[in-house]
Amino acid sequence: MSFRPKNAPNLILFIIALITTLVYSNHFNNSFHFDDAHTIVNNLSIRDIHNIPVFFTDGRTMSSLPSNQDYRPGLTTLNAIDFYLSGKTTPDPFVFHVSVFASFILLGLLFYILLLNILTVTANSVYNKWTALFITAWFWLHPANAETINYIIARGDSFSTLCIILAFVLYIKLPNTRIYYLYMLPVIIGFFVKEPAIMFVPLLFCYKLFFEQEMSLRMAISKPARSLKLLIPLGIPFLIVIGLFVFSRKMAPDTWVPGGYDKWRYLFTQPAVIFHYCNNFLLPFNLVVDTDWTLVPSYTDEKVINGLLFVIVLLVITYLAAAQKKWRPVAFGILWFFIALAPTSSIFPFAEVLNDHRTFFPYLGLFIAVAATGRNLLDRYTPRIQKPMNKSVLLVTAFLLLTAYAYGTYKRNEVWHTEETLWKDATIKAPANARAWMNYGNTQMAKGNFAEAEKCFEKAITLSPYYAYVYVNMGVLKAAQGDRAAAEPYFKKALELDPGNPECYAFYAEYLIQGGRNTEAGQVLEKGLAISPAHEKMNQLMQQNQKALNAGTTITIAQSDERLAQIAKWTTAHPSPENYLTLSLEYYSARQFENCIRAAQQALQLRPCYDLAYNNICAAYNQLQQWDNAVDAGKKGLECNPGNPNLKANLEESYKGRQQ
Repeated sequence: MSFRPKNAPNLILFIIALITTLVYSNHFNNSFHFDDAHTIVNNLSIRDIHNIPVFFTDGRTMSSLPSNQDYRPGLTTLNAIDFYLSGKTTPDPFVFHVSVFASFILLGLLFYILLLNILTVTANSVYNKWTALFITAWFWLHPANAETINYIIARGDSFSTLCIILAFVLYIKLPNTRIYYLYMLPVIIGFFVKEPAIMFVPLLFCYKLFFEQEMSLRMAISKPARSLKLLIPLGIPFLIVIGLFVFSRKMAPDTWVPGGYDKWRYLFTQPAVIFHYCNNFLLPFNLVVDTDWTLVPSYTDEKVINGLLFVIVLLVITYLAAAQKKWRPVAFGILWFFIALAPTSSIFPFAEVLNDHRTFFPYLGLFIAVAATGRNLLDRYTPRIQKPMNKSVLLVTAFLLLTAYAYGTYKRNEVWHTEETLWKDATIKAPANARAWMNYGNTQMAKGNFAEAEKCFEKAITLSPYYAYVYVNMGVLKAAQGDRAAAEPYFKKALELDPGNPECYAFYAEYLIQGGRNTEAGQVLEKGLAISPAHEKMNQLMQQNQKALNAGTTITIAQSDERLAQIAKWTTAHPSPENYLTLSLEYYSARQFENCIRAAQQALQLRPCYDLAYNNICAAYNQLQQWDNAVDAGKKGLECNPGNPNLKANLEESYKGRQQ
């Protein structure tokens, strides 16, 4: 690349991409979150690259959770490829993050091409390239997009959007692709990743209306015959996307549940949601992984009225902007925003009335609208801008704005780093969200902070008394505290509330196995695996349980306690590192993990760098799901003996657990 002035925009674009990479440098080791658990971490289907053909014939392979098993074979394929490239035995978030981020950068480059074309065909301005560069930088550095880029399974939004922009670039820059509708190939690929890719066709209609036919909305309404003629060349693309949608609904498993139930209240909630999205576009201070918004209580609610007024204002702006050529990108951008939101902000109700990662595709429309507005204002005030002082103020302002958004993105990456930081943030910003409190409670339970975890779970139960997951976690907590009698009713309550949820079966079976009730555990696991055959945890538990049954090792807790008491008494009379290690192993076999840890700690008092004792502590904390403590013990053990294979295996399990 030469440094001639005409190549300056290309150089600047490269520098912006580099800066974006630096801003996101703290996100590549962020953990898996939320729906990543059942689509990636616990989904055995993605662990074999040879399963890719199966993804296109069986939608159940998308997730280990039946209610989330939709038909998105392209998305599952991307996950399988990243798992394969990692070369690990379990999913590693680093490779996934690199893959998602690479497609994000590519998307930005293609968006720059599309945006520059739209600005160029609507006005001959010296500011077109510079405006396109600034908006592309804003897109890359916007904190709201960090919600999608950090959330790995949300790659469905980012990758399908990439396919839409690629289709536009092919259509515009390679006219020959229009002959056989080759520009539709990225749309088809994107659709198999996530369905909103089909919104490309109505967007293309708007593009042709405004920029090829140069029609205003007033003209389009007054001359419907001319407008309808545009549909003729789009007939095949419309048939393609309709066919794809019908096909995908036919292929979607019967187990899939969208989650919503009241389509009209959901629809009337959306105007307020749209205002929220627009507010976050300009001032992204309210970003959160999981909101506590609910459906509006009535159709005359203040939120509904104010939201509708806001939507009307946007539509009026759209109508007025379409009247002049140089302002039509504003109309196109606002319509893009509404069209892209249609799949999630209309009469198709979802469990969550809004999600901040849903705006990735719609926000591109707002970026286009702002770009045209900025370009037109620069043109209008060119004489003033050319003054050295004003030009300096403008450049400094642009720099400070991008820096502020970049800083916000960097901080959001920090929030997404661990489950604890993510859900702590959610409890602050969405205090009425039961799931946020439960997930934050899980992080406290993993740290051994049982009192705080119990407070969080009780808060979650109060907010959502019919939420099965929180009862599962309360059962796990009670068992970890040693109150097994109190634990079992929680597991049973969870199964009663959500008998189709495999997680309820997995954790109840684990509880039964820990109590030596292997026959009952086997029955529970059979029911759970019938619901979710590819569930990793239940498959592992089934193998473990079957080995115990085959070996005839099932013993009662009472028998175990009597024998352990004798061993403990003898060890106290004959203290040595080896004897305490043996006692620790006996406690571990009896599933008394806290006693296992205490005995191993006694061994360490007698032999401070005893790697076998650290191994037992690490393994026991793994069973208690206290992942941070397990990692700490595993690291200390490997410092004593870096070649201990059991420690390496247990530490790997600790890291895996901490990522869930």
